[in-house]
Amino acid sequence: MNTAKCMTIFMNIFLVVFLMVLSQAVYAGVAGNVQFVSGNVQATNAAGQTHALQKGDVIHESDTVTTAKDATVQIKMRDGGFIVIRPESQLKFDSFVFSGEEDGSEKSFFSLLKGGIRAITGLIGQKNKSNYRIATINSTIGIRGTDHEIFVVVAGSELAASVPAGTYNKVNVGETIMTTDKGTVNVLPNQMGFVGGMDQMPQLQPINLNIFTVVPAPLPQAKGGKGEVRGSTVVDSVIQGQDATQGNAAPKNQIQEPIKGKTGGGAGPQLVF
Repeated sequence: MNTAKCMTIFMNIFLVVFLMVLSQAVYAGVAGNVQFVSGNVQATNAAGQTHALQKGDVIHESDTVTTAKDATVQIKMRDGGFIVIRPESQLKFDSFVFSGEEDGSEKSFFSLLKGGIRAITGLIGQKNKSNYRIATINSTIGIRGTDHEIFVVVAGSELAASVPAGTYNKVNVGETIMTTDKGTVNVLPNQMGFVGGMDQMPQLQPINLNIFTVVPAPLPQAKGGKGEVRGSTVVDSVIQGQDATQGNAAPKNQIQEPIKGKTGGGAGPQLVF
C-alpha cells in the first residue's frame, strides 16, 4: 500500500472521529428545545445573560427560564419528555445529560424556584429513578414514570394570602416521591402532596382547586422502551372556571385555548392549559 493511499485512509478515519466528537460537543449541555411560546418568556444562562425565548430556541443545562404574567412556554426535552412552565414561574435546568439511551450516565435535575410546571417524563428516570428529580425550597420530588404537576407558593405572594405557602405536588399518571428532612410520602394519580418546609413531613391532602384541576381520566404516560416516548399530549394544568389570584397564579380559564406561540405555531404536539 503506497503512502498516498495510507494517508487517504488515515484522513478518512480522522474525519469520521472528528465528526463524532463534534456531534457530541454540539449536544453537550443541550436539555431541550422550545416548541411553543405565549407571552414574555426569558432564559438566563450561567453567565447571567438573558434573552427572550422564541420557538425553536435551545434550552441548555444551567439555564433559568422565567415566565411573565399570562405567559407560558412548552419545552420538549432531548429524552422525549415535555415540560410546560406556567405564568409567573421560574424553573432552572440544573443538569441534563443524555447520550440517547439509558446507560446510567443520564440525569435530569431541575429546581422550581417559584410558580408551577407540568412535566411528562421521557426516557430519563424510566430505569434509574434517582437520575430524575425536581428540587424546591421545601422538598425534593422524584418520579416513577410520571405525568405530574408541581406548584411552589412563595411566602408573601398574593396567592399565599389564600393558600398556605409551600410546595404542592399532584400526580396525573404514575407516581412521585416527595421527600424532606423529616421523611417521604408517595403520591399516586389524582392525589396531592403538600409540605410547607424541609423541616416538615410531607402530607397527602385533598387536591387544592385554587392551584390544580382534577383530571377526570389519566392521560397515557410516556412509554419506557427505547424510541417509544409519546410524541404528543394534551395538558390541562391550570385553574378551570375560577378567578386566578395574581402572584404565582395562573390566568383565568386558560384551558379553553391551546398555546399558540407568538413566533408561529407549526406542526407538532401542543400542551394545552
